[in-house]
Amino acid sequence: MSDELNPYAPPEAGPGERATKKKKKQKRPASDAIAEALARLNRHIDDASAVAVDQKEAGGRLRGVTVVFVALAVVAIVSMILAVQTIPSRDPAFALLIIFPILFGILAVALVAVDLTIVPRGAPARPEATLRSFLKAMTMGRQGYAWACLSPTARAETVVPPILGEIPIGSGAFSLATPSGLKDWSSTFIRIGHGQIRSVQVKRVSIAREDGDVAEVEVHAIFQAWPQWANIVAAVAFVVIRLVGALLYLVLFLALRKRHEVTFRKTLLRGKNGLWYVYAGDFFENETAR
Repeated sequence: MSDELNPYAPPEAGPGERATKKKKKQKRPASDAIAEALARLNRHIDDASAVAVDQKEAGGRLRGVTVVFVALAVVAIVSMILAVQTIPSRDPAFALLIIFPILFGILAVALVAVDLTIVPRGAPARPEATLRSFLKAMTMGRQGYAWACLSPTARAETVVPPILGEIPIGSGAFSLATPSGLKDWSSTFIRIGHGQIRSVQVKRVSIAREDGDVAEVEVHAIFQAWPQWANIVAAVAFVVIRLVGALLYLVLFLALRKRHEVTFRKTLLRGKNGLWYVYAGDFFENETAR
């Protein structure tokens, strides 16, 4: 019947009365969200199979490419020692015996030095060292290591590329549930991808606040991007016209390079295993970078 009351309808305001406004649902305090993320992290650590996956993805201290160049350097040096006494110095092969050990040796030393700047994921480290290693791993293409630094809360997020001023970035939304998702995301703003050669130089990492198992770390970094086509043109010019090509490379780099200097903060959580984890996947944690 039309005059029947609907028991699920909100009460109507009587004459001269104001309609009662619905109370807005209050957001949970940040401390509650952090406490929940810590509990979730420690449950993750209690799962031996999940920890084993983290360790596998993080990998060893040295990358596979580094091990390969170290092996090539050793082989080249041993070959030089064995053959240098039997091959005349005027023989063209003698020059190669000298050049290859030097070349592979320099590359091997450089790669080892870069790899050793990242702290081992299985050993406890200071939160600022962990965050610096996380950022460096993303730029180096060690996405498994970077993913292992994320807390379970961060891995449950879907993220978009951060806004970096004039730096050209890709687009899309990316799940951080797997290392491949983190790889696709990082290729939009911090790695080579979408027609751009990108890099980031971390100038300073310092503790802004540390309270028990929660730390807030401040980062000052410079992001850079340069078109891939310019790199190809400069490389071809260098091969064809040498010094002029090198000058062209420098001119194109300075003319087309985009830079963005930024200061931002990241929250890290310490698990019961003593390791620090990045709390949020969102790069700037929904805050406007300074």
